[in-house]
Amino acid sequence: MIIQIILFLAVFAIMPVWKKVKVNFAWSLIISALLISLVFAISPQQIWQNFADVFLKLSLFKNVIIVVLIGALGVLMKKYGFLVKVNDAILHILAGKKAVMLTLPAVIGLLSVPGGAQLSAPFVKEIGEDLGVKPQMRAVLNLTCRHIALMLVPTSNALLVIKATVPEIDIYFLILLDLGFVVLMQLSCYFFYIRKIPDVKVALDTSLLPKYIKQLLIYLSPIYMILVFNGILKIDMLICVLLSFVIIFAISGRKDVKDYITSFVQGIKFNTFVMMVGLFFIQNTIKSADSLINGFSAVFAGSQGFVLALAIFVFAVIISVTTGLSYTAMGIIMPMLMALNLSITQITIFGFFVFASSFCGYFFSPLHLCQLLTIQTMGCSPKDVYKEYAKLIPCVVFYAFALFFVYQAVLL
Repeated sequence: MIIQIILFLAVFAIMPVWKKVKVNFAWSLIISALLISLVFAISPQQIWQNFADVFLKLSLFKNVIIVVLIGALGVLMKKYGFLVKVNDAILHILAGKKAVMLTLPAVIGLLSVPGGAQLSAPFVKEIGEDLGVKPQMRAVLNLTCRHIALMLVPTSNALLVIKATVPEIDIYFLILLDLGFVVLMQLSCYFFYIRKIPDVKVALDTSLLPKYIKQLLIYLSPIYMILVFNGILKIDMLICVLLSFVIIFAISGRKDVKDYITSFVQGIKFNTFVMMVGLFFIQNTIKSADSLINGFSAVFAGSQGFVLALAIFVFAVIISVTTGLSYTAMGIIMPMLMALNLSITQITIFGFFVFASSFCGYFFSPLHLCQLLTIQTMGCSPKDVYKEYAKLIPCVVFYAFALFFVYQAVLL
């Protein structure tokens, strides 16, 4: 069993190798699922069933489609100038350039698109230059603010994966738990990187504020209306996302339906589809690996307090660092925790901790696409960025553990 677990971890440890030999990351997930099947001697029939269930189980396949559609949503918002309008509105609503530099990435982060930090990086670079912020600090600020939405918006890939894995979880309760982590991380980011930077105030025309607030609300509506439809009206998430495409079409005033449909089709990324299929294939494979589930369940059940938290944290970080994704670890670890006899409140608190732990690995991973693109845009070296991270890493790790134990003490 120990050898199997070592081989299991090795499957994820070699993830960077696939990139070096020019194997697309999405396909490497499917290869990894097959390797895990070999490690645990899963039968060919069960392997096929694990793969087929991604398409046959409605809850899983629906989430694959949602993630793909959200990517297309981002493409259309960019194509039809929604992002430009949003940026323009923010620049005319906020008087301080520091506030603008922090807000823009957070707002653009509402769009869950791969490498989306590249959309806000040019704005942060320009404003940061005006304020005299070092390139490596601009990179950290862009990345940190960009990922606020990852833990707080139910349309983020990470939260969709958690909901698909554990449908019983109240996703909005989980978001509330995530909020504490996000606030502490953002405060640390402000304190370390921008607090002492002199601000530059911009003279605003107050008579135009209503105009730009209206502009912001209109061109952000494809995003926040999903939250309204799903969180308040309880409409199915897939339908909510489809309604957002209708909103974009209506606001853009496009009479050329053919052009809109063509743009929509171009926004559908097959690579994203394969990536999500691969992730759920791995998840199904792990669920069918009885010895793995039983082994980790025994470790989790036999551990308590800090030892249990540390085991989960290390496992989540290893997977997230090596894959460069925030949700892979959640899709793998949550089924293992579900094997324990826990209440839904306990599962939700553990869900928060797995989320926060995987975020620690993903955010600082050298394979993190947003990080690679941001560093490239800012024109700084990864070494300089990681020197800045040296201040932030201990803080976010501490916040993950501290909030986990605080939530347990208060809610259980």
